[in-house]
Amino acid sequence: MRFGLCADIRNVMEVQEAGYDFIDGKLNQIALWEEEEFRSVLEVMKKASIRMERCALLFPKNMIVIGDKYNEDEMRVYLETAFSRMDALGCRLVVFGSGKSRFVPEGMRWQDAYIQLVSVTRIVGELAAKHGIDVAIEPLNRAETNLINSLAEGAALQADVNLPNVGLLADAYHMRQEGEDMTRILTCGPFMHTHIALKGSRAYPTEKTEEVMEFFRLLKQAGYDGTVSIEGKSGDWKADSVVALKVMRELAQEDR
Repeated sequence: MRFGLCADIRNVMEVQEAGYDFIDGKLNQIALWEEEEFRSVLEVMKKASIRMERCALLFPKNMIVIGDKYNEDEMRVYLETAFSRMDALGCRLVVFGSGKSRFVPEGMRWQDAYIQLVSVTRIVGELAAKHGIDVAIEPLNRAETNLINSLAEGAALQADVNLPNVGLLADAYHMRQEGEDMTRILTCGPFMHTHIALKGSRAYPTEKTEEVMEFFRLLKQAGYDGTVSIEGKSGDWKADSVVALKVMRELAQEDR
């Protein structure tokens, strides 16, 4: 497995110093920068030995893709800038979480919202494919969205979109917040990418607790040997990221 940290890419040197294999950026931040700012950050990234191999936060929070406020033309313009900047950064995978963007508005039938989400995700996938980019669907807990809250629902969405560059992400935090059966990791894959953070606090995995060990056991049992990013919170992210990386690398190597 290879390990990344979700962070502002302007902190790439700190993430590199912590020992991570890559940085996991925030696309809705990068895509909205003025061109001059993006170019200056791009120069900083070029000096680093690690890259932004993954990024999360596909859409800005105010870009709605479900219901009457959905504007396909606006979304397409945004995505063209976003994917072009991913290209420039050498990033080949974006995570489709964006819970506020895909929230089902009051009064809308869930089935209609789901059909619309299939259409939106297909458009995202088709535009991403033109740039050689993969899209990983991220099921989120109900506190963040009311549409696609489990791996099974994410797998169904992936199947209905039916594009080779649109896949699924397993997020340990969201699964545990939902009380989802963790063994679904064995039946809903394969996965394009994974996220980890602790239930409740969303803290970094700085100890070998059963919660953390189970996630790695199941990933390995499922034959997963891809990328894992911490998407969490910390009062001292620089120190905690070093400890968490050591824990994850040791767990990835156990029983091999």
